Amino acid sequence: MTRALLLCLLSTTLLLPAHGQTRRPLPLEVDRIVAVVNDEAITAFELRARLVTVERQLRGQNVQSPPREVLERQVLERMITDRVLSQYARDTGLRISDIELDAAMRRIAEGNRLALPEFRAALERDGISWVKFREEIREEILLSRLRDREVESRIVVSDGEIDN
Repeated sequence: MTRALLLCLLSTTLLLPAHGQTRRPLPLEVDRIVAVVNDEAITAFELRARLVTVERQLRGQNVQSPPREVLERQVLERMITDRVLSQYARDTGLRISDIELDAAMRRIAEGNRLALPEFRAALERDGISWVKFREEIREEILLSRLRDREVESRIVVSDGEIDN
């Protein structure tokens, strides 16, 4: 029993600051939730990452970026809208298979006149994660299919309109 008490005292004294010193907590950045969309959270980290991407795209197109707080609000609103649409697409059974995604990735690489491995290397050189990029493309295809499905279901062309 005294051995356990000695170990307890020893471990407690090791955790305490030395006499005359005050222990200051180290700053620790913790991600925070900036929005909740149904049951999914959008974190500050996700928002910052998307902002960096949008700012890079705007610079690449030589477009003047709006003030940071305006851009941040616009990007967050877009993220919320995309998240709602993605959830709706999944809830209604829309899925993008890995085979479809691979084909899309090959088309994107070919559009940039690169083989797929070269395209991947170019993305990673630009600081873009291959896995993250693939999932962003999957989401874009999913949202595109959802828009197509929803628009097509609302278009009604009568025989008279066809004749005209």
